[in-house]
Amino acid sequence: MDVTLRQLAVFRALARELHFARAAASTGLSQPTVSKEVARLERTLGVKLFHRSSGGTSLTAEGASLVDAAERVLAALDDLDRAAGLARRRSTREVRVAASPSVVNHLMPLLLSHLERTDPPVDVTAVEVETGRVSAALDQGTADLGLGHHVAAPAHGRVRTIGQDELFVIAASSVLGASDAAVDLSRLTDVPLLLWPREQSPVYHDALLEICRSRGLDPLLLTGTSRLGGSRSYLLREGRAFALGPRDFAVSEGLGVRAAPLDPPAFVPLDLAWVEPLPPAAEVVVRQVRALTDPPIPTPL
Repeated sequence: MDVTLRQLAVFRALARELHFARAAASTGLSQPTVSKEVARLERTLGVKLFHRSSGGTSLTAEGASLVDAAERVLAALDDLDRAAGLARRRSTREVRVAASPSVVNHLMPLLLSHLERTDPPVDVTAVEVETGRVSAALDQGTADLGLGHHVAAPAHGRVRTIGQDELFVIAASSVLGASDAAVDLSRLTDVPLLLWPREQSPVYHDALLEICRSRGLDPLLLTGTSRLGGSRSYLLREGRAFALGPRDFAVSEGLGVRAAPLDPPAFVPLDLAWVEPLPPAAEVVVRQVRALTDPPIPTPL
């Protein structure tokens, strides 16, 4: 049977969207191409898969009965691709590590420096991702390991907390005051909190808000940026907002601001995520990460 994988991918997309334009967008194909591939698949299978009318697109009974089979074929192809990638990586010393902004400027340089001295050396590629995108990099096959805060478990792997990073208030001196004393968040009621949109990292986002509220602050949110060091960082420098993050992140980003601890202190988990099974070179990286965070940063009592 001369069925192509592209035809199955188009069939799956149209079965999900029931809209040719949206199916075309999700597959990266033109709408005429989607129509042609569906027609070719119908001819090959000898059944009509969709009802097409001015009122819209719907699956026929035959089409609906074949969706699961197409999903299984495409899932098997994904498994084959992952297995091939693992086989390639097992024969090399290359490991790709996805790192969020709060990790990439401090822990990652330490990790790379130590791994250069292993025998034989491990070739580590840092895959810099936005907050909340570590697991996506693992799921998409662009990374083997991931480091970040409040990292979700990847679909084909695991996540483990390996330490606790203390949170700091990141702001201009006009907000923090002249001294380096710990900051009581309840006194920042007139200063908005600069934070990424919740959908980017819901658990991390909610954890930061809970830390604020548990200290008597229900902050006004500014969420028009995907990272604190991005286009809205001027708000921090000008004293028009504050942020929360690890101190090393604030210093290494060069935001032109200061970092002060919270009173009382607050911590966020530093997580290591990976895709299973781990290639030998990745196991070396995992051991080194653990060594660099052992003993872990102190946790609150």
